Amino acid sequence: MIKLISLDLDGTLLDPKGQITAASKAAIAKARAAGVRVVINTGRDCHEAAWFAREAGCDALNASTGGGIVSDGERTLRRWDVDPAAARRALELVLGWKGMELLIFAGEQSLVSTAYKRELERYYPFPAFHAHAVATDDPIGYMEAHSLPLTKLHGELDPARYPIEELRAIEGVFLTTSSSHDFELVAAGVNKARALAFIAARYGVSLEDCAAVGDSENDLEVLRAVGLPIAMGNAPENVKAAAARIAPPNGEEGVAWAVLSCLE
Repeated sequence: MIKLISLDLDGTLLDPKGQITAASKAAIAKARAAGVRVVINTGRDCHEAAWFAREAGCDALNASTGGGIVSDGERTLRRWDVDPAAARRALELVLGWKGMELLIFAGEQSLVSTAYKRELERYYPFPAFHAHAVATDDPIGYMEAHSLPLTKLHGELDPARYPIEELRAIEGVFLTTSSSHDFELVAAGVNKARALAFIAARYGVSLEDCAAVGDSENDLEVLRAVGLPIAMGNAPENVKAAAARIAPPNGEEGVAWAVLSCLE
């Protein structure tokens, strides 16, 4: 019996317009009324995760930053940061890559360049992000001045144009992706499965009694860890291969289908 459902955001709970549909909200409400926990487990920052959890009607506990942070919606319960030496090496490396759009998750803060912040304000219409994002063209200096850790790096790029393998070679980090045109760097051992295990333990639920719904490579660890892994119809083939069920795409009410299927 499924007692907890973990939902990714982009490409999963969010439709192609970045919205949560009425059908998804209704399915989540039905699951919670049946006593099933429903939680957000996303690569986005902790503020967005908390906002979307409230918007969708999910339980308060959520995982964000690619598994780097677990929050109750108001405060951080657990955070896994990159080792300072590895963080410095990774930052120095990627900041030397020209033309890349970089998002730095420094604990509960998100740092972006001033140019990228202006660009995001045009095409990324999510107030929970912009209310907490800091624009700085000297992120290392800013992090040192405010004693901030590195929790995650997210870069938008063409992988063929940049030496991604140099990042992967840094000791103490783990590299994954959320699309075909990005990379995500977190501390070694950090992923959505580890974060979900923390949440499930808080709720007194085993991972075997959990379902996870996702669409990207950064969902693979959690799909492999739970009793019922569900991939979205818009997921790549390697993600679908890790699933026991395939839901319709996120543009066709896939999450509503997935959540309701866990109640059968």
